[in-house]
Amino acid sequence: MEKKRDILEVILSGERIVKKFKTKRGTFVMTFPLPRDLREIEVEVARMTEGLPVASFTKEMIASFRAYATLNHVITDSPEWWKNLESAEDCPDDEFITHLYGRYLRLYQSTQKSITQSKFDGDDGISKSKNAGKVMGN
Repeated sequence: MEKKRDILEVILSGERIVKKFKTKRGTFVMTFPLPRDLREIEVEVARMTEGLPVASFTKEMIASFRAYATLNHVITDSPEWWKNLESAEDCPDDEFITHLYGRYLRLYQSTQKSITQSKFDGDDGISKSKNAGKVMGN
C-alpha cells in the first residue's frame, strides 16, 4: 500500500496541485496558486484599473477584476472555446465566471486547510530549494 504524500511536501518538491472538473460548458483544469502567483494576479488586477484609483470602481467591479485575473492565471486546461479567449473578461456569461471562480475558491480553501493540517517537518527528503546555493545579504 502506497503512503499518501503530505501536501506541503508535494508543493515544496515543485509539484503543482491541480483539480479537474466538469462544467456545463466543458472540462476545466485549475492549479493551486503559489504566493508568487497571487502577487501576479494582484498586479493584473492593478493593470485592469488602468491607473485609476480603486475608489473609482465599485467593490463589485474590483471583485470581477480579481475573478478574471485569477481565472487567467489558474486555469491550465480548458475547452477550445475558452482557449480562444484572450482573457476570462471575454466570456460574457457572468454566472459561469462566478461558477468558475467559486470552484477556484473551494480549491484554494481546501488546499490551504490541508497545508495547515500538514505534518511535514522539513526532514522528509525534499531536494534543496532553487535558492539554496545563493548567498543572501552580506
